Amino acid sequence: MFKSLVKKISIFASLFLITLVLLEYVDVVGRPLPQVAGASSTLPNIAVPDYTTVFSALPNKKTDIITSVKTADARAEILRQYLAHYNSPLEEHADLIVQMSDQYDFDYRWLVAIAMQESTLCKFIPENSFNCWGWGIYGDKVTRFESFDEAIRRIAPQFKKIFLQDNHYKDPMQVMKTYTPPSDGSWAEGVLQFFDKLQ
Repeated sequence: MFKSLVKKISIFASLFLITLVLLEYVDVVGRPLPQVAGASSTLPNIAVPDYTTVFSALPNKKTDIITSVKTADARAEILRQYLAHYNSPLEEHADLIVQMSDQYDFDYRWLVAIAMQESTLCKFIPENSFNCWGWGIYGDKVTRFESFDEAIRRIAPQFKKIFLQDNHYKDPMQVMKTYTPPSDGSWAEGVLQFFDKLQ
């Protein structure tokens, strides 16, 4: 419908311009030439052609619409929005969390669910530790990192190696036995709840 309307408008505009050109041509031919002081009033004998050439830009016949679709991994954006919702400083590290999880072949939600369980997504951590995961924190001992970036990069491979053995990929109860043995099961339930929220 729209293409048809554009085509009709284009044709109408072309015809209108042709009419204007022809009217101007007829007006010029019938009008006497203005006299300029010192100039000859005669013009060389130029024959008026018995045809008219009109040039018009016609719409392109090609109606294909070329598009390109770029696909992206939605996990990082879903994670970023989740972290933003909780005002977590990990928000700007969403891409890195997904990247490290992929590199070490485990579900990215582990790092986020454990950070939520251990520190409410980094809101309650030992000062200047950048340790949202309770990693190596017991008694007076606190494992510290230089930044969240460093913490993610160092924890990801160790998490896979130590805690995701024997197909514990989806079982927080099994991970809990080595990650936080004193827990009565509430740790695993909390992690599982946050895991589900990120689906």
